[in-house]
Amino acid sequence: MIKTLLSILFTLFFLFPAQVSAQENPSSGTHFRAKVLEIVEENRISQDEEQFFTQKIKFLRLDTDEEIELQVGSEFQPLNANQRLQTGRVMILAEQQISDDRTEIVVVDVYRTPTMIWLFGLFCVLVIIVARWQGLFSILGMFISLGVLTNFVLPQILNGSSPLLVSILGSLFIGGVTIYLSHGWSLKSHIALGSIIATLAVVAVLSQIAVQAAQVVGLGSEEAYFLQFGNTAKINLQGLFLGGILFGALGVLDDITVSQVSIVYELRRLKKDIQFRELYTKASNVGKDHVASLVNTLVLAYAGANLPLFLLFTINEQIPHWVTLNNEIIIEEVIRTLTGSIGLVLAVPLTTYLATFFALRTPSEKIVKSTHHH
Repeated sequence: MIKTLLSILFTLFFLFPAQVSAQENPSSGTHFRAKVLEIVEENRISQDEEQFFTQKIKFLRLDTDEEIELQVGSEFQPLNANQRLQTGRVMILAEQQISDDRTEIVVVDVYRTPTMIWLFGLFCVLVIIVARWQGLFSILGMFISLGVLTNFVLPQILNGSSPLLVSILGSLFIGGVTIYLSHGWSLKSHIALGSIIATLAVVAVLSQIAVQAAQVVGLGSEEAYFLQFGNTAKINLQGLFLGGILFGALGVLDDITVSQVSIVYELRRLKKDIQFRELYTKASNVGKDHVASLVNTLVLAYAGANLPLFLLFTINEQIPHWVTLNNEIIIEEVIRTLTGSIGLVLAVPLTTYLATFFALRTPSEKIVKSTHHH
């Protein structure tokens, strides 16, 4: 039944992706890559003992081999030392329509894709070397997760569907696919997925209550603010925030539930006559250490991602700390971190209980095969 359900969901998500109408932007232009051929001129500007720069650069357009000369930086918006362009660097340029009969070429950004590609390639190679087939299937699961997000979740949200409902459906599908691809079709995987579903339900309800109680509307980020305008104005930002909490929790729940199930089955294999209480207690002791490290990791991950924001609040001495903590930007991160962490804490006893219950009802020879295969 589960295989049939996953097959149907897979068909719905990938064969019939939601159609999104493209938004026209009259100011957008054609983007292309260009290589810095020569620093024609460079001016140095000193401000408060800091050095800033403006540059006149000769570029080689890589698609047409045309040479282009552009001014980068200005007196009012100069480049700092890290932004200075060097010969040989590849940049992204764009042709912008200024008026009906006039276009202008501007520097958009540094071309960083090659760095991302070799770093991702190194990651994939290491995963496959260490985890072999299991690692390969994990990478495949990662691509499927991205496929669900881009082909189903985001288009449905852009078309006006409930972000929370779409995120729940997407989370369930991603959770199922990644669990079974990474760890095989087995009772252990079923237990892990069941625990993930139950925990996500608790996180969804708890985060909904917290968001309503704190009157969070989902405007805690600059990106969410810009979604209020144009064709995206119909998006429920509060639901989008709640959906983000679910996806954030899902990534860690995969790890913690599978680990707990594996611990229980390994203990059961090592001691065939172990009793329920002893098995549950020993597995829970390992799970406690796992939770402690994961919760700290989750908090630091959110803090690290928003370090510039926290720094801005810290240096603003005119606003009391209790007012700063009350800001929606901070409250969103607190709700996101705490509801996700509560889900992680609940996942350990729930997963351990289910795994213990089923492990003690599984014949010893099947336990041995299961742990060896894993």
